[in-house]
Amino acid sequence: MLLSKEQKQAVSHTQGPMLVLAGPGSGKTTVITMRVKNLIEHEAIPAGNILVITYTRAAALEMRDRFFKMCPEGASVTFATFHSFFFRILRNYCPFESSDLITDNSRKDVVKSAIEDSIPGFRAGNEVVDSVSKDIALYKNTFLEETAFSPSSCGIAEFNRILVAYNGRLRNSGNIDFDDILSLTYGLLTKRPDIREELSDTFRYILIDEFQDINLLQYETIRLLESPEANIFAVGDDDQAIYRFRGADPTLMKRFLEDHEGAPLVMLPENHRCPKSIVEHSSKLISFNRNRFKKDLFSKVGTGNMTVKAFAKTSDEYRFVVDTCVKAIKKGVDPSSIAILYRNNYQPGPLVSMFTAESLPFNGKTRRNDIYETLPGRIVLSYLAASRGDIPRDAALSVINVPERGIQRSLFTSQRTNLLSPDISGFPPASRRALVELSRELRMMNGLDPFSCIKYLRKKIGLDRYIKEYSASHATEGLDLYPILDILEEDARGHATYADWCEHISIKRSAENNNPDDPKSGIRFLSFHSAKGLEFDTVMIIDAVEGTVPSARALARDNLEEERRMFYVALTRAARELYVLYAKEHCGRPAAPSRFIGEMSD
Repeated sequence: MLLSKEQKQAVSHTQGPMLVLAGPGSGKTTVITMRVKNLIEHEAIPAGNILVITYTRAAALEMRDRFFKMCPEGASVTFATFHSFFFRILRNYCPFESSDLITDNSRKDVVKSAIEDSIPGFRAGNEVVDSVSKDIALYKNTFLEETAFSPSSCGIAEFNRILVAYNGRLRNSGNIDFDDILSLTYGLLTKRPDIREELSDTFRYILIDEFQDINLLQYETIRLLESPEANIFAVGDDDQAIYRFRGADPTLMKRFLEDHEGAPLVMLPENHRCPKSIVEHSSKLISFNRNRFKKDLFSKVGTGNMTVKAFAKTSDEYRFVVDTCVKAIKKGVDPSSIAILYRNNYQPGPLVSMFTAESLPFNGKTRRNDIYETLPGRIVLSYLAASRGDIPRDAALSVINVPERGIQRSLFTSQRTNLLSPDISGFPPASRRALVELSRELRMMNGLDPFSCIKYLRKKIGLDRYIKEYSASHATEGLDLYPILDILEEDARGHATYADWCEHISIKRSAENNNPDDPKSGIRFLSFHSAKGLEFDTVMIIDAVEGTVPSARALARDNLEEERRMFYVALTRAARELYVLYAKEHCGRPAAPSRFIGEMSD
């Protein structure tokens, strides 16, 4: 295997620390596996003394399989994720078993209970649970004191009560969660120097992939495991650091050089994946970030093209995507070599419907981000059902106080109710008046098509205002929810009746559930985050408009550099053809092209 000068320098490095800056498509996996092979075959390092850490189980297995094919004698090299390796330590030195680790679904139930224990009378929906869960995970991956941590889901005092309740429930059940693995391992190694010395003596050579994704707790734990020679080989790219919301800190790459004075820095500048035009444009884009290692990347890949294309409306943009995919497949292109990328998990809903109508093969996790199961989705569908007559009690409860009307939930005792002509006997006067007004509003909606119903619901009844107020008081970032209302509105356009729209929803859900997550089965639908580490012959980035790319939510939090890195990751997934698409009218509103389009073209 021919290696570049820089790759040879990294592969042949033996003693002491080294930081390798590996740009997109630069062959970092080759460098890691070849270095391990070199250590075993040319430096006579026992395979059992080598530890290779990466971030996902799939990546660890793929790297292990690739390595074993080229170096069968290295069977005792350890390939693991941070969590799997640290949990192995806990199993060997503490009374922990796999059964003690709480499942993700059970964890959500515990979080929900902890929230409702801490806030009497509050009913935590999925959005609240997810938001608080993320904050708990982020807190457990930091070294901040409780008073210094700034949760995004709720106030500090409220978060601390929830955290205490959550941890208490875990302790009482004898469980730990995924994030406890890190802190427990750090605590063990800090308190037990004998264990630390035993492990550092065993794993004298540590190689870490995707080093830009490391958080402070992982970094400090690895430092405890360093051998006296500090044989830490860190490989990463700070320009592809897109997991800040999980606690990842790309500045630790620079700290690595500070903590390991004199450590060589090697850059792998050649992109073996992307055509020259994509490398040049993506490099211009990422140069706008200031807190980064400067890189001069290049490509010798001559074939390929990058196209930025504007459309009048989103429907025209999506029609172009569908038509392009249809033509490619007719020419014999493998559907799995095409990817549709987007910033927000809820974006592809309308496009999925068009793919279904054209019988295009696709797969992805779109069904796990069911837009109709979000808070706005549940409210909209419940309102439309209520405007048509008899509905279940749960649907009625989703309607009566959206917006807040002061109607007592406890007075709805029947399993079904009709809010068009509610029985107001037994209700206090204020609730009676509110129910009469709600009934009038629902009758107004009864004569409208679904698209007009949603407009009426948002503007006249006040759903937009409700979502904003809900977001402010119930631990949800409202700017994440507004795009969902826009997408629901567009999804309902063109359906004459509520029954027609419900049939459309049912068909779309069925199609999504019948599309497996096998990458070989069709065109991939992926968020920018999910696409990291993958590559495709053709990549189509949709909805490249301001407010979506970059996300308005991120701009509100001053996360522009991370948004730029996400777009950079998306651009550099393309091995041949790249399309960056946007519409001048997005979800029925005027839209401006993403600032990133201008930056990469300057």
